Amino acid sequence: MVTNSGGNLGGSGGPSPPMFRVGGYSPNFNTQFVAFNMALKVFGILEELNRSLQSRYQTVSGMLAAVADCTCNLLALRDDQVFDEMLSATNVIITDLDMIEIKLPRQRRPPKRLTGDAPAHQYTTVSDYYRPVFFSLVDTAVQQLKERFSDSPGLNKYRALEDVLLSGTVDENVLAAYSEINTEDLHLQMQLFRRKRTVKSVGEAADILRKMVPEVRGEFEEVEKLLRLLIVSPASSAEPERSFSALRRLKTWMRSTMSQTRLNAVAVCHVHRHPGCY
Repeated sequence: MVTNSGGNLGGSGGPSPPMFRVGGYSPNFNTQFVAFNMALKVFGILEELNRSLQSRYQTVSGMLAAVADCTCNLLALRDDQVFDEMLSATNVIITDLDMIEIKLPRQRRPPKRLTGDAPAHQYTTVSDYYRPVFFSLVDTAVQQLKERFSDSPGLNKYRALEDVLLSGTVDENVLAAYSEINTEDLHLQMQLFRRKRTVKSVGEAADILRKMVPEVRGEFEEVEKLLRLLIVSPASSAEPERSFSALRRLKTWMRSTMSQTRLNAVAVCHVHRHPGCY
């Protein structure tokens, strides 16, 4: 989008007058354009992860695997060759759009009390100046992913609890914090539950129990307790956020007098509508 806008501003058919050049609108637009391309490299990978995590049927183990794969892709960007290719492509676009050439910004000399008698470091090329900025952007993205996912104690605890349901292996150390679950009964019920049923996600397990008649469902009481603990804390907040977005579309200013009973009924019909009903 930025490239297309710059092309429209710069015109076509040879060099354009200075007043119509992209650089004429902002002296620092070429610097901002470099920042846009650096951000596009990082946020492009993060956007693919974002789409994956917003899927409706999600498991924590799969989520962490997707985060690990995204982290590897981000670390692959922390390479001199990748940066040089990105900067070269940016210079080609800047030349095509008749923008001002990328130059080193003015470098201020740090106070002598901080550097001492040693000479201050000065960047000599544009590549040397922007390379640490690009690497810092990559490192920040990787660190944030680790803090929010890989190093999250609550998420790792949820994954261990989810593994009990998906793998069928009852870990008493994981279930020790939940006194309402009888581990001995859960071990037996889990074997019976998984004998004829393959469970790949918490949602599939909930659908299986929901379709059972009450007499059969009562045989898996401990499995149901475990499932209720997992459903209370969904793997991602994408689906609850969709309900708030739906509420915004339903309760508009023109429907401000809608009663709570009708709003609940309309919201349920809207969120759980069948694809072929319209």
